[in-house]
Formats: sequence, C-alpha cells, structure tokens
Amino acid sequence: MRTMSEFLVHILHKGQAAKAALESEGKSEEEITTSLGETFKFKEDRLKYFISAMDVAQNSTLEKLYRVRVYKYDEGETVPENATQVDDVYFVPEENPVKPGKPAVSIKAGQKGGGGKKDRPKGPKPSPWGESPEEIALKKEASRKAAAQKAAK
Repeated sequence: MRTMSEFLVHILHKGQAAKAALESEGKSEEEITTSLGETFKFKEDRLKYFISAMDVAQNSTLEKLYRVRVYKYDEGETVPENATQVDDVYFVPEENPVKPGKPAVSIKAGQKGGGGKKDRPKGPKPSPWGESPEEIALKKEASRKAAAQKAAK
C-alpha cells in the first residue's frame, strides 16, 4: 500500500462549492477542471485525484467525514470495505478520529453535583486593589450606626 495523496474535508467542501458555481455558469468539464486546478494549485494526477475525491465525499456522510485518502494497493493486499476504486487507485473516506477523554460522570439520584469550597462568600468578588473610597465610607457609616444603636440600648 502506498499513500498517493489526501484531502481534508474543508478543502473538498470548497472544491464542491467552486465546481457547483462553475457548473451554474454553464462551463464545460474541461473548463471546470482547469479552473479548479488553478484555484487550488493542483496539477496532473493530484488534480485528477482531487476531482474524484470530491465525488467520493459527496457519496459519504459529510457530518462525520474528516478526510479522503488516496491509496495505491499492490497485488495481494487487502483493500478496506469502504474504499472506492477509480482507475488503479482507491479512495478511502475517513471519519473524525475519536479523542480519548474523561468518562462521563454520572450523578446518582439525590446526590448533588459540583464541589469546591463550601464556605466561599456569595456575591461579587472584592477588588484586587482594595476597597474604593465609597466602599470605605459606607462601611464607616454602617459601623457608626451599629455603635449608636448599641449605645442607645
């Protein structure tokens, strides 16, 4: 097996959009091929692979598609089931790779989720530069009122 080329899904989408626009203008297949080659900077075999890969991408599920790889298999090698043969090469659509992550945490009935500090004060956080003059004045006024109420009793 030898990898000939690969095309990511976003390039294939751009190619399909460009091809559809050119077809709507009434361009011939040769003009479309030439224009796609100039737009995406592909030449000869790679351009031929790109156009075939766009067709393979249209036939597969686009939500899961990650890329289309182009392989050339030797005699006796096993070809994947989802491979599409065009001439002497095979186009294999690949899905998004699954990244291993943390397993989902299940919360049992009656159990609260979350965690962290339970004694954390609620409300807005204080300024890291200290209290503003207005805040200092409010605190002083509140303490004077509390002292006056205490003295009155």
